[in-house]
Amino acid sequence: MRKAVAAWVTLALIVVFSAGLAVGLASDRDEAVMTVQVSSSDHELLEGYFTLGENATVMVKPGSDLYKFLSRQRGRKVKVTIAESAAPELSRLQR
Repeated sequence: MRKAVAAWVTLALIVVFSAGLAVGLASDRDEAVMTVQVSSSDHELLEGYFTLGENATVMVKPGSDLYKFLSRQRGRKVKVTIAESAAPELSRLQR
């Protein structure tokens, strides 16, 4: 009887651990979150180039809302989240 209970508990723990691991892996594919310091030299700022930490550089349209935000955040740390906005769809050809 004890062996059967121990086997069921072990099986339940394996299932729970596997499900938790699968959820963790799924979240890695769905979004990327970075906390980065925004930097830009004066000539880069005029052209809309911003460096986000060591991993990313973005170019934004001068005068846009994103440009204004990044300009205000120069020298500060910000949290950047990149996520898919919609589920993938099959493309259709229209004639």
